[in-house]
Amino acid sequence: MANNNDTYVELHSHSFYSFGEGASHVHELLSQAINLGYKALSLTDHNLCGALNFARQARSLDVQPITGGEITLSDNSRIVLLAENRRGYSNISRLFSLANKVDRQHPQLDIDHLKSYSDGVLLLTGCRNGTVPQLVSRGRIEDARSVLYEYLDWFGPRSVFVELNRNFTHGDFKGNRDLLRLADEMRLPIVATNNVHYHDPNRHRLQNALVAIKHNTTIDKVIHKIKINNEFYLKSNSQMRSLFQSRPDAITNSFQIANRCTFDLSSDLGYQLPDPD
Repeated sequence: MANNNDTYVELHSHSFYSFGEGASHVHELLSQAINLGYKALSLTDHNLCGALNFARQARSLDVQPITGGEITLSDNSRIVLLAENRRGYSNISRLFSLANKVDRQHPQLDIDHLKSYSDGVLLLTGCRNGTVPQLVSRGRIEDARSVLYEYLDWFGPRSVFVELNRNFTHGDFKGNRDLLRLADEMRLPIVATNNVHYHDPNRHRLQNALVAIKHNTTIDKVIHKIKINNEFYLKSNSQMRSLFQSRPDAITNSFQIANRCTFDLSSDLGYQLPDPD
């Protein structure tokens, strides 16, 4: 297990395996992570297709791999799940399977399944498309509170984290302020992420093009779906600390979560995985 006691850890990142969203290869994310001095990194694509490749490459580069995923719920909102141990990985895999069973092209998970497959899983409330952030942005604070109480009941008080993003998009400041107020009122831990979609800011144009391709249209017709700036890249420890200087616990909690996520897909399943070409 890596010792991440002084360095920010990105817990929410996407690669090309998030088809039509991520704009970097796994090896590019890992290379940039090394350049930035990361001791650990999480891959949270919208599937587990790249999880083994990621874990193997990360270990070969002496970076602690954290396995997880961003799952779309039946109301089109999202949550981020991280595997704390082997049981957690098994449960996340099962949840993805249940989501794919509904619609292979557009997987969606019934939220009621979460309570049956929560053991060993850490939950982040997600980016602005997350269930809780969406409710908060609409002023439905009590509904957001009710959802968080459900998460706490299913996952436990040590396994639910209110996620904060600061990507300089419209509504970021107010959204974070309201989420912080709710988290503090409920005495819930917070954690910072950058909702990474590419390893370098220069990839944002490619990311825009991929979104358009995913929807089989032109970029001008998906303006409402693309990222409005190039801030969704893998940022350094100092950058993230600067963005969240008023709440250093958002950074501290990132490496505390990393130290809890000890599962390594490349070695911890108990059997020999095939070695493809």
